[in-house]
Amino acid sequence: MEKALQEYPAESSVDVADLPGRGGAGPLTHRSQDPRPERTSGKGKGTELVDLKQLIAQADALGPLPPTTVRLAEMADNLDSNLDEIADLIEFDQALTIQLLRAANSAFSASPVSIGTVREAVARMGTKQVVDMAIAAGVKPILQSSLPAYGLDEGALWRHSVAAAVGAESAQGFCQVELPPEGFTTALLHDVGKLVMGRFLSPSLVGLIRHAQEADLLDPLAAESLLLNVNHAELGGRIARRWNLPPRIIQGIVHHHQPGYGRDVICDVTHLANQVAKHIEAGLVGSGFEPSLAPGVAERLGMPPQAMDDLCLLAAARFELIRSRYDVV
Repeated sequence: MEKALQEYPAESSVDVADLPGRGGAGPLTHRSQDPRPERTSGKGKGTELVDLKQLIAQADALGPLPPTTVRLAEMADNLDSNLDEIADLIEFDQALTIQLLRAANSAFSASPVSIGTVREAVARMGTKQVVDMAIAAGVKPILQSSLPAYGLDEGALWRHSVAAAVGAESAQGFCQVELPPEGFTTALLHDVGKLVMGRFLSPSLVGLIRHAQEADLLDPLAAESLLLNVNHAELGGRIARRWNLPPRIIQGIVHHHQPGYGRDVICDVTHLANQVAKHIEAGLVGSGFEPSLAPGVAERLGMPPQAMDDLCLLAAARFELIRSRYDVV
């Protein structure tokens, strides 16, 4: 399997004051025009509609991830050499161990032999699956909140996040480039910025954003940027940095809507995963309608056109299995 078509250093600094992805090198391909609207400044429209400093403060104040979850995310790119440390990390976190074993036994409920230790779970399920499940258990409480401003009831963001993570995990068999192991975690957390953004979107602001989408033909992310001076992807990157997650995960979160500006394959696979999740949730799998990807994504991933439908079918089937498994963590 080929390595990624190009390697780019991930941005380790995500600060709304420096608004990552605005300007700079631009997308890898199809750079005919930056589709994002100009950002207002000073007394611009955005600062009149929302207190940007307060929004950033809320992002910074979001509760921390469990230390075990952060460490497991850091180790995700080198699982084979950290087997003992991974097992030790989980075993010394009593709450996580209970959640993991409950999920592991749910996954193998038909087996006559139950899984009683973390190391047995690793032996039965594989290191990557155990780490992914442990990370999911750590972030689930945060992603369960309802977000009325986005039309999401309690648990909807969690379900979308799991569907995206499954899409990222399933994508390797349909891409010619080697996908990064951080893809699962990045896809799982790609919409975390909505947790903060949703608290600031009053019904009147939601109406203005929808009007901007319809009147100016803007996508939701561009409408957020135009009216609020920030969007949920950028806020998500800010949150991920405050959680001390690896720079590559931050990069994928920030650029999951416009991956060409991220200059890293993690952005492409997170974008793909998000679109696959939306397709699954809309009940469009097998309908003949395929998810729409940003320009250049399929080419950079080495993904042939006919592969998209097969990926969605596989991800949808796996999602039903994995969702029931994660529902018990």
